[in-house]
Amino acid sequence: MKRIQPIGLALGFLAGTTLGSGIAFLMSWQPVTLMLSVAGFGLAGAALGGIAAWIYKRHGHVY
Repeated sequence: MKRIQPIGLALGFLAGTTLGSGIAFLMSWQPVTLMLSVAGFGLAGAALGGIAAWIYKRHGHVY
């Protein structure tokens, strides 16, 4: 169970940066805006991944 938190953060960061990159590509943003969007989505994803891991760790399996 100790590995849940770092895995949640890493997967959240990966998902966030991928989403931010995809949105920036579809919107044809300039490089500075692209970097800011990828960084922002990455941090938001890491935060949500950490929260999801904390909830999972606290409540255990749902099913």
